Amino acid sequence: MNHDVVHDIIHYMNDYGRKIDQARLRYLVLGEGLDDVIKQLSTYQNPDGGFHSLEPDLWSPHSNALATWTAINILREIPFDSLSPMVLKLFYYLEESFDLSNNRWMLLDPRHDDYPHAPWWTYKKETPSFNPSASIAGFILRYSNPLGKAFKYANKVAREAIEYINTTEGLIEPHELRCLVEMMQDVSDLFGHYAPYKKAKNHIILHIDQALEKDTNKWFTSYSTKPTQLITGHPRLGSQIYFDLLVEELNLAMEHRNELGVWSITWDWSKEYPEAYKDAKLQWQGIQALNYLSWMIQLGMVEKDT
Repeated sequence: MNHDVVHDIIHYMNDYGRKIDQARLRYLVLGEGLDDVIKQLSTYQNPDGGFHSLEPDLWSPHSNALATWTAINILREIPFDSLSPMVLKLFYYLEESFDLSNNRWMLLDPRHDDYPHAPWWTYKKETPSFNPSASIAGFILRYSNPLGKAFKYANKVAREAIEYINTTEGLIEPHELRCLVEMMQDVSDLFGHYAPYKKAKNHIILHIDQALEKDTNKWFTSYSTKPTQLITGHPRLGSQIYFDLLVEELNLAMEHRNELGVWSITWDWSKEYPEAYKDAKLQWQGIQALNYLSWMIQLGMVEKDT
């Protein structure tokens, strides 16, 4: 892997990346600044324990499941104290925000409409799904107090999700599938001897195969499902099976960098909020660059301390 690519990513992140993503980059590349990652992440946490504004397509300052799920995925990248005030507040928020009538953490909130957001986050009647509830449930089951309410809610969601994986024959929506994969990874120890979970480990690979865009020419020219969008890391669920495809994606990615040395996003909501979208686009490019750099390191295509 050309080290110039790595340098371009670092320069981009220094110029345009959010402070939280700059901190994540420093920890990823140098193994330093763990406290700064936690500090920067905490700036997105509201007094109720939930998170806001971490998803660049949703600028609402109110706590919401989408931003909280994003915070959870940042925590998954690092060692953290599950008994720290930030994480305990997070679990409290997840207890209080759980929708008992739908057995989910719901994504949409009418208050979001008062702030810049992509049209897909505009409030409407929501059909309950496992996006992001399955992923949130997995995190709770792995790290929270098993005697707490959040654990009870998460256990029910996870068991429903496993049944859903095993009984669904058609295509699972890719964002929902990603959340299911994250859950399956988190509950591997807890549910390792649970027969439906063992079955689901095989079924979810079939669902990944269904969801992946087979035409690699579309991977960087349209909004399509690439391997790194469904597989959460290496070595993890599915990464050995799709290892060659993951490497192919990274090699193709090197051919599709933009003039700033990173990757352009393939979605647009500039018509609705042109100024906010300009900032969101820069943020997303930084997030995508950070994700690809992480994958390069995990697959041994570049060394740390570059």
